[in-house]
Amino acid sequence: MVEKDPADLRLLESEQRYQAVIENASDMIQSVRPDGTFEFVNRSWADTLGYTADDVAGMTVWDIIHPDSLDHCRVEFSKAIGGQPLEYFTATFVTKDGRAVPVEGNATSRLVGDEVVATHTFIRDITERLHAQELEERNARLERDERAMYLEKMAALGKLAAGLAHELNNPAAAVQRANAGLRETIERRDRTLQRLTDAGLTAEGWRLLTEVLDEVQASAAAGPADPVAVGEAEEAIESWLESRGVDRAWEHAATLSEAGFAVADLERIAACVPAPVLADAIDWTSGTLALNESAETIAQGTRRIDELVQAIKGYSHMDRATERDTDIHDGLDQTLVILAHRLKDVDVAKRYDRSLPPLRVYGNTLNQVWTNILDNAIDAVGGKGRIAITTRSEDGRAVVEIEDDGVGIPAESLRRIFEPFFTSKPQGQGTGLGLDVAWRIVTKEHAGTISAESEPGRTVFRVSLPIAPPA
Repeated sequence: MVEKDPADLRLLESEQRYQAVIENASDMIQSVRPDGTFEFVNRSWADTLGYTADDVAGMTVWDIIHPDSLDHCRVEFSKAIGGQPLEYFTATFVTKDGRAVPVEGNATSRLVGDEVVATHTFIRDITERLHAQELEERNARLERDERAMYLEKMAALGKLAAGLAHELNNPAAAVQRANAGLRETIERRDRTLQRLTDAGLTAEGWRLLTEVLDEVQASAAAGPADPVAVGEAEEAIESWLESRGVDRAWEHAATLSEAGFAVADLERIAACVPAPVLADAIDWTSGTLALNESAETIAQGTRRIDELVQAIKGYSHMDRATERDTDIHDGLDQTLVILAHRLKDVDVAKRYDRSLPPLRVYGNTLNQVWTNILDNAIDAVGGKGRIAITTRSEDGRAVVEIEDDGVGIPAESLRRIFEPFFTSKPQGQGTGLGLDVAWRIVTKEHAGTISAESEPGRTVFRVSLPIAPPA
């Protein structure tokens, strides 16, 4: 028996260790000949791609390359066969069962003399890493979208707050004005009442005095007065009062004429009170009218404030469950109230189909849709013009159309109006998110559709919602 040279034994042992390292490596390792056939593959390669030793024996490297990576890999393989090391490459492999496996790796060439006899490629499966990156990117997009929607909601809230403050300020200011002189008017009226009583005004005189007052007010309530006639009556009343020495004749004349009094009515008052207290009777009548006017102003102001409060309460559904059935017209009307400050010079036509059944809605989100569409319509008509809101039933769905007679939307913009951050408004006048938010609310939350058509003088936004709640 011939003993092996110790040097040969050490070489054999080294090769065996090298083969064991390659076979048990966690990375996929393959050796490919210049003709594309496999010289060897390691266990990780076979386990990942699912091919057996018999499969590999009859395959070429191109059998495991995904069609999307084929051209790229041919170029890279040519470089490696030419002796150029590949420090980094990416590709997509195909498993035996057809799954795509994204990989990255590097390759070196094995030479015998000056000839490349094989390429050795070390490959890593990056499926999990790419999946993690995709999740990170998706989360980042969701965060951006949520932030963008939040900013749009804040912008819309700012508009609504400004409009609501404006709308509340008018009735509040009217109430304050009416209340400002109320105490003084009551005190002056009480003093004249005392003087009339001291002068011996009889019960019959009081009856006739209040009867004249009631008749004039009832007549004035029947319809609006002619401004020209009121002006003429004021001049005549002022002259009549001055001729009888009544103080503040100009002030009484304005109050009495606006209330519908004429000189004939003053003659009736003069006939039922003692002459020395005629001025007090006129003062009492004028004071009573002023009090009635202040009371009516306060009543109208508080009613308007209550209407606004109820509208904003309904608009935001502050005391409602998140999901509920509602009459879609309530939300449209509440939105019109909220936007009333911008609609003062706009003719709004409402053509509602009140036979529509309640719809399943989520919180106040649909009101945001109406707000965004109407806000655009108001901009389109320049705060003046006509907006029509139509509701109807169509193929088991509720359809809401909001039409304006504004300048229209150019065709190139119309195709993109529901894209996030796209706006046809001048810089600084729009976020480009209003209609994107409307699209998300209608399509994603309510399983509906939203579309628009436009030409100069006519733009229609159409929202279609399922009448029955989606499954």
